[in-house]
Amino acid sequence: MQKVYRDIGARIRALRQTLKLTQAEVAERAGIDASFYGQVERGVNVPSLRTLFAVAAVLRVEPAELLPRVKGAPGREPAAAVLDSLLSRLKPSRRRVLMGVVRDLAGELER
Repeated sequence: MQKVYRDIGARIRALRQTLKLTQAEVAERAGIDASFYGQVERGVNVPSLRTLFAVAAVLRVEPAELLPRVKGAPGREPAAAVLDSLLSRLKPSRRRVLMGVVRDLAGELER
């Protein structure tokens, strides 16, 4: 189980870093102690369901996005979950514009 806790912490850390938030900011917004939050990210402490849901809300993802993937099951990278969350808040016309920019940028980066 320790590996599962480390995997949860790693996913939370990746999402937090993608959003450019500090551990203290996430902890404050989730209503939990900052040192406890740091322990969760390191996989040395286990978050309750309430905490997991609160952290997921701060990171703008579904709580399931914080759980490690089961082998063979489909899943998304943490950055994709954040991007999906950001896109879902945009009007369709603005979403199409942003997706066009992302496609163009991805094409340039692949070269």
